[in-house]
Amino acid sequence: MLNGLGIDVIILDHHEAGPLGRPDAVAVVNAKIEENSPYTYLCSAGVVFKLAHALLKERKLKTFDLKLYLDLVAVATVADIVPLVAENRILVRHGLGRLAHSRHTGLKTLTEIAGIRPSDSVNHAGFLNAAHVGFRIGPRINAAGRMDSPMDALELLLTMDARRAVQLAQMLDSHNRKRQEEEEAIRTDAVEMLHNSFDPERDNVIVLGSRAWHPGVVGIVASQLMRRYHKPTFVIAFDESGVGKGSGRSIPGVSLVQAIHHCADTLVSGGGHDMAAGLVIEESRMDDFRRAFNRYVSETTTEEQRCPVLNIDMEVSFQALTLDLLDSYEKLEPFGNSNPQPLFMSSDVFPTEPPKRVGTNHLKLFMRQGIVERDAIFFNGAQRELPNPPWDIAFTIDRNVYRGRASLSISIQEIRSHREM
Repeated sequence: MLNGLGIDVIILDHHEAGPLGRPDAVAVVNAKIEENSPYTYLCSAGVVFKLAHALLKERKLKTFDLKLYLDLVAVATVADIVPLVAENRILVRHGLGRLAHSRHTGLKTLTEIAGIRPSDSVNHAGFLNAAHVGFRIGPRINAAGRMDSPMDALELLLTMDARRAVQLAQMLDSHNRKRQEEEEAIRTDAVEMLHNSFDPERDNVIVLGSRAWHPGVVGIVASQLMRRYHKPTFVIAFDESGVGKGSGRSIPGVSLVQAIHHCADTLVSGGGHDMAAGLVIEESRMDDFRRAFNRYVSETTTEEQRCPVLNIDMEVSFQALTLDLLDSYEKLEPFGNSNPQPLFMSSDVFPTEPPKRVGTNHLKLFMRQGIVERDAIFFNGAQRELPNPPWDIAFTIDRNVYRGRASLSISIQEIRSHREM
């Protein structure tokens, strides 16, 4: 349409190339359409940053400092769950340092609304944790587009008016609470569906759909189901006419883009990334797609590849978990996709008192190893039946700051009964 109006179009993108090939534009800036490009890890904001950097090399602007926008680049990079490697890691590391004292009124206000206090949240190196973006800031920005209009989030990031920033940040916070309610309802329905029809020994994929589900939340639920069952997953929201918009999340070794191409005759359309993708499908074809998707995964992976694997980086004792260790550990940050938090293990651990339920699905655990006692949080642990003690625990560590006092916190990832090494 724009070409027909005589308007030159430059497209910036970071998604996989679609089956229709290169769009008819003056220029397409997308590393994924160039063979052997070293920049395929960038999100769209990273692509914009690189283009702006290249343009500034050709035409310097004395009054414009691109580094002042690194906090926005960091938020986009973390929230889009692209690999935190190479330049992404550098951009995010410097951006998180700026985010703690952002000059962008809207982003600074949203950080406060999300309950992040820079004085209590910065690590030993002086920058915020990427998890603050991934679990607090990113969801609130994304909630605008999921529950209402993404323009609210855009206006927040652009506004310089402090009063308007508060209004918009509160609006996004409200959208996020509604998103969480929708998410919980869909997850409950989905788990009940799986309880009635899913056989983990037989079924290598999960494909679920309903007309009662909100299309803006299905991707989050797909991610939760994928992690819980370790199966490539699509969750689909159908409208009243039976047309469904679905979102998928995958396990290592299964490309959703390739799966969509393989199952194209059962779909209206689809595309995205290897690990996260979207599709459009007619309700009458959902069973056909499920069978085709299951067949694709069965034929392209082995049973061993489909089994979940927990890669322990190091076994440590409770006594070794000190702030000095945490200071060194934080030099590896920012953590995220392709640069995960190191996973530790402690063995022969005994509970010292019954677990305490925290929130809806979490557990606070109190444990002892030798003479050293520690407490830990086990997210979504309330859904699990804990094994008989003593335990071997796999966990990550983080810095917790309360009223200016720092401590090391433990986040349980997995628990099993103790095994002799």
